[in-house]
Amino acid sequence: MNSTDIFSRPDHVRGIIAIRNLQTGRTLLKTTEDAVASFRNERFRLDLSMHENRTLQDEYTSLGLELFTIELDVEAEDGEDLPALLEKRKAAYEEKGISLY
Repeated sequence: MNSTDIFSRPDHVRGIIAIRNLQTGRTLLKTTEDAVASFRNERFRLDLSMHENRTLQDEYTSLGLELFTIELDVEAEDGEDLPALLEKRKAAYEEKGISLY
């Protein structure tokens, strides 16, 4: 899914967002009830060196914005259990050999 599509939708998009280091492929997966707000919040905290994941923050600070993406990994169905969906997505990434933060 193209993440820009969610910016034009009137409803909140819930699901799993992915912050990906394009150099290493390492990815942080997080649940969200509002993907648009989460994109903005994650970018804001990374830009101000305030992200709670210090490894991600250190890499972002040293490599720069250009080598990271923040996107919607998967949109959740109405009523879908986000923590369970997150665990399934993490398992899928690990199965593909993708490193997670």
